[in-house]
Amino acid sequence: MSSTLSRSVFNREIREIYSKSLTLGDNWTLIVVDQNQDINYLEKSIQQLYLNEIITLIYHIIYSESFSVPVLYINIFKSNGSVFKYDEIYKFFSLKELDSDQEPILILTQQEHPILFKPFYYMHPCMTSHWMNQTKLGSDESFNFTLKWLSFVFSALRIPIDIKYALN
Repeated sequence: MSSTLSRSVFNREIREIYSKSLTLGDNWTLIVVDQNQDINYLEKSIQQLYLNEIITLIYHIIYSESFSVPVLYINIFKSNGSVFKYDEIYKFFSLKELDSDQEPILILTQQEHPILFKPFYYMHPCMTSHWMNQTKLGSDESFNFTLKWLSFVFSALRIPIDIKYALN
């Protein structure tokens, strides 16, 4: 059982998620970066009230060439245009930094976005394949691997995802 996927499978799966998003009235956008090389990603932007301030959350689902898995990139902007700092991101998602003898479940770090070349936080993909194997989420070929991964990641970050994505 493989818990990785090819770029072509990733692109097919994000198109499926995007199509379902249109049906559900969710606001994912399919971004086509390079049609010739079939480089695409999903983007979702939402605004919400947080600590008496309107913030903008941006989520990108991007394919990792190195790990052959989807990767979540996140940025959160305050109403004045400034980006959340590391400690603010961890507080917002209620994540805890663990002692050195504990293995973190989620690792959010900042790096340059691979397409936009701007700083973004991202969930490091090193554990994605391992998680997918552990939960047996990569075993059913008829179901969308990227959607399974997305529901797992969003759940861990306490980000709502419509259960109707799982329905045929």
